[in-house]
Amino acid sequence: MNTRKILVKKIIFGCILALVLLSTNSEAQSISIKELTNSKYALDNLITGIKSENCGIKRSSIYFAGKYRIKEVKDVLLDQLKNENESCTRILIAMVLYEMGSTDGLLLVRDLIQTDEDVKVRRMATHIYYEYLKNDNEEYVSGILDKE
Repeated sequence: MNTRKILVKKIIFGCILALVLLSTNSEAQSISIKELTNSKYALDNLITGIKSENCGIKRSSIYFAGKYRIKEVKDVLLDQLKNENESCTRILIAMVLYEMGSTDGLLLVRDLIQTDEDVKVRRMATHIYYEYLKNDNEEYVSGILDKE
């Protein structure tokens, strides 16, 4: 009986945690890194991390750039997507470019659908690009409805 109550509490806590994490605002705009920190070396360090040979540092830097939508690193991410060898890192960059709302980046993601040699990358790029098109259409349609 006691273990059942604990299990129910864990399930409820997990559901609440999932709702909180899923309710974050995905429509946030890109920001400047100066809005996050006063360090004059922050942008240089982030770019160095994105270009790093260490996969952990590289992926963490890319994730950070996407989480906070740092607009100054968009061009670095585009270059990195073109030259990246690791398939999971290419997928991460594609997701970050989607989160940033980068039109140039999504055009590169569209190209991955056709040209990437990894099936997983092509499949994920297809899903990411489809979401971009779906959301872009919803904004277009809502803009038309607002004008009426």
